Amino acid sequence: MLAFELERPRSLQEAISILEKFGNRAMPKAGGTDLLMWMKDRLVTPEVVVDLSLIPDLAGVNFSKDGLRIGAMATCTEVLESAAVEDHFPALRDACLSHSDWLIRNRATVVGNVCSAVPSGDVMPALYCYDATIRIVGPRGERSIPINKFILGPRKKDMIAGEIVTHVFLPLPEGKSSGCYLKLGRRNALDLAQVGVACVAIDGKNGREYRLAYGAVAPTPVRALEAEKALQGIKAPDDALLEKVSALAKEAVKPIADVRAGVEYRLAMVGELTKRAIDTCVERLKEE
Repeated sequence: MLAFELERPRSLQEAISILEKFGNRAMPKAGGTDLLMWMKDRLVTPEVVVDLSLIPDLAGVNFSKDGLRIGAMATCTEVLESAAVEDHFPALRDACLSHSDWLIRNRATVVGNVCSAVPSGDVMPALYCYDATIRIVGPRGERSIPINKFILGPRKKDMIAGEIVTHVFLPLPEGKSSGCYLKLGRRNALDLAQVGVACVAIDGKNGREYRLAYGAVAPTPVRALEAEKALQGIKAPDDALLEKVSALAKEAVKPIADVRAGVEYRLAMVGELTKRAIDTCVERLKEE
């Protein structure tokens, strides 16, 4: 690992000033579980690392009648242990529980997982299903951006020098809901997803709505919008409908072959995990 300077600002404005001053030579650090590994492998070589852990505004998981606010320093463990997340955002809880192992979850942050913008990131498909919004502050002020506009490609995101993601906001689902995240990997922990599927089912004013999002099968996470339309209003999808939805989900993704899995295998697993995820959401709604 190359030598670097460590800055530990105590306010957002101080952190923004440091990042703006050094530009592309500086990088912010939350949990650091991705950043430090990338630095070790020399995939990134910042001269200055800006540790955000001392900034009070970036801490915490807060729930209100409008939704859930996840601060930039909130770890995966903090999120999955939140009663509000368990009650209202179960797909996100599943995703946090699928992330690495408990040691890393105690350091890794949800916002950091988003900002890494790795296609196989576990929490992003769930955040796509919950229509999450990314809140950013920087030299030009504050802005909010939907997560599907924020993630631009592998390790690419809509940010400029000096900007910091302060939190992710998830609006409260309007109606009784359930959700799940299913991850396929070569082992149960400490492995990147071969396929990740998040599903959310909501009993709203216009009947039951389903949301389906996928990771590790395209340059960015994707929603299977046509598959969602086919399920609209159906409380108990039969086998024929599940097969149709499975086929539509496969059309929504664009997997590649790599050391973890081939294209054909990933497509087959997208179809199978889609059916399992829908069944899981339906059963969880019955239990509630």
